[in-house]
Amino acid sequence: MAINSNSKLREVIADQRAVDIINEYVPGFMDNAAQMGPCMGMKFSMLIKFPQAGIPADAQKALIERLDALDA
Repeated sequence: MAINSNSKLREVIADQRAVDIINEYVPGFMDNAAQMGPCMGMKFSMLIKFPQAGIPADAQKALIERLDALDA
């Protein structure tokens, strides 16, 4: 399955390449992925835009670009 920024969180956390990229920009974000149950069906690109995620705009842009390049 191709992973990109529009993949659902459950798909993203199943791909170690994506997890490594996310941890590079937001250390520890994926440590609690299992507890994000209600968010598992959300598109990753939408999830990171929520203020509660605490991801700066520049890191959001970089994450989206890197994830979109994974299986391009």
